[in-house]
Amino acid sequence: MVKDISQLKVGGVTATVLYHDIIEQTGIVPIKGMLDKPGMLDKDNDIIVDSLSLDYSILDEIDYLYPENGAYYGYMTRGCIRKCSFCAVPTLEPRYNEFIPLTKKIEETKARFGDKRNLLLLDNNVLASERFPEIIEEIIASGFYKGAKFIEPNQFEIAIKNLQDGINDIAYLKKAHKLIILLLNKLKNVNQQNLYNLLDKYSLLEYESTTKENLLEVESLINEIYVKHIHHVPRLRYVDFNQGVDARLINSDNIKLLSKIPISPLRVAFDRMKYEKDYVNAIKLAAEYGIKNLSNYLLFNDKDKPIELYQRLRINVDLCENLGVNIYSFPMKFHPIMGKDRFNREYIGKHWNRKYIRAIQAILNATKGKVGKGKSFFNKAFGKDEEEFFKLLYMPETYIIFRLFFEKIGFTDEWWHSFKELNETEKNEAKLIIESNNFSNISLLTHSNKIKEVLKHYT
Repeated sequence: MVKDISQLKVGGVTATVLYHDIIEQTGIVPIKGMLDKPGMLDKDNDIIVDSLSLDYSILDEIDYLYPENGAYYGYMTRGCIRKCSFCAVPTLEPRYNEFIPLTKKIEETKARFGDKRNLLLLDNNVLASERFPEIIEEIIASGFYKGAKFIEPNQFEIAIKNLQDGINDIAYLKKAHKLIILLLNKLKNVNQQNLYNLLDKYSLLEYESTTKENLLEVESLINEIYVKHIHHVPRLRYVDFNQGVDARLINSDNIKLLSKIPISPLRVAFDRMKYEKDYVNAIKLAAEYGIKNLSNYLLFNDKDKPIELYQRLRINVDLCENLGVNIYSFPMKFHPIMGKDRFNREYIGKHWNRKYIRAIQAILNATKGKVGKGKSFFNKAFGKDEEEFFKLLYMPETYIIFRLFFEKIGFTDEWWHSFKELNETEKNEAKLIIESNNFSNISLLTHSNKIKEVLKHYT
């Protein structure tokens, strides 16, 4: 489709992390890093792309409904002071910028795309900024203070204004039509019939027949009905530092500042057991200052041991119970995106194996990827103690996913009994087979009938 390969622009995360691979495999020289200098895309202007306000019309152009489509997106810092071995941020954003003003971008966005309910900030380590108090001040001044409420603006008017101004006709024709159909379905009796007749007359009932010209001709009539029948109740606003904050940097001063904005959830990573003291202190400070809704990332399959994942999850469950907070934990499987294993889709960490990985994924399948508060639920999902956790790691995957069913019909007890009947040598052999997670032909995997009796449960 592109006649001259030099006209094909490749950039972003992949282009930066796998820069040399792209050159080697495609012949294309990608743009590495951020578009933070003038002339990086076009030599004839001095626009710095990275400093532009975002084009929110794209969210209305695509069919996919982005989960946080009603939020302002932005950064107030860039980069990170850490150099974590598993993280690409030092490569993507090598220089730490401790303050990026937000007000102007919010005002520009509001003027063109309408006010947004929430504020979603993508900073990688906001607490490392010496200007953190200024950051909080600007967030509050932008309307995101504790208890702040939001009333949805007239989205139909916004769509029409942008159509009139020639801003992304595809997006706003689609959005306007969607809002019209929602309005039509909300109306009843004669009001619904009148709007139906109007839409039918101007061929606006189906998106495929809707034209910009016809829509603009009757937009004032439709908007009159829209204003009369579409009402929005005030809703609380939230701020989300979506990439999380650094537990090692949390103290009473900055957590007090965070408590002044409607932060929900407060995301805190707990990637190593060696950070336990810092992490627990961070959660206790959050609870002390009234921040009760928290989210937690737990890296696994890197340099950690499986038992460390269990220990971190258990700490969270205990903190929820002891402090009266809600912590939703998201175990996240590590996969290298740099180095010799960057293309190895089957990467297994030093202390992990295929069966352990599949067991964790099977448990998370039942919990929809997150682990919440509640000891009884946690004990059932991950085991009441470390010994039971390891039992789950070796349990047949189907028995994990359909736990109650297989327990009820006795298969789980039968598997465990046959496993415990093995002597130490047989157990070691069986474990190696189970850890490989390949049970396609168990008759060839061992000569021991006792081990075969165990392995039949995995087929």
